[in-house]
Amino acid sequence: MEISGIVQYEQLFTLEILHPVTEEPTGITCMIRSAGSAEVKKVLRQQTDANLERSQKRKLIKGATLEQQEIEKAAAYIASWDWGDNTWHGKVPDDTYKAKFEVLDAEPWFFAQVAEAANTIANFTANSENP
Repeated sequence: MEISGIVQYEQLFTLEILHPVTEEPTGITCMIRSAGSAEVKKVLRQQTDANLERSQKRKLIKGATLEQQEIEKAAAYIASWDWGDNTWHGKVPDDTYKAKFEVLDAEPWFFAQVAEAANTIANFTANSENP
């Protein structure tokens, strides 16, 4: 069996964000990158470099820094999003890295769905049910 093409790391997965209580679709759709995609790896390398520099200076990496790095990684998972008729703090968030970070930082239930989708390898296989 040829295994080199089983996972399509650059393929995008369509994630319908679900309401955290009812699990009904909210109308927000995100195009999710694989955790193994080149764009996400770029963020991981930047974080690793920063952590190594801190370590070489004998500075501790604090929990808040690691938490921020997880949110940065999750923001990189979102290639784009469509908020439909939904708003956040009264407006539709821009499709920018900064806006994605802010939403994911403030809404852990949103963060969890994005992170799970990006780390589910089956979402990025040739046989996945992704359009």
